[in-house]
Amino acid sequence: MASPQQPFGTVVSDIGVNLRKYPSTDSAVSGTLAHGAQIGLRSKVNAQVIDGNGIWYLLRDKPVWVAARHVANTGQVPLSKDVEPQG
Repeated sequence: MASPQQPFGTVVSDIGVNLRKYPSTDSAVSGTLAHGAQIGLRSKVNAQVIDGNGIWYLLRDKPVWVAARHVANTGQVPLSKDVEPQG
């Protein structure tokens, strides 16, 4: 299987990771990704801190967030303020 274009992430949490509408564990879960799943990353924000890590990634292919604590990234993920809004 080909890796997604950079930047991308690989889920490293043994139990997978929740996809959330907003970068917070208070936000509704809109799906999950299994351990080892590869995902394209659009941008990142500083938000709720999870186990010492306050970065959250916005996925490239859908408007959902994952906690960076559970994802190993490859390539430079731009801050959301540096990314053009999709429209």
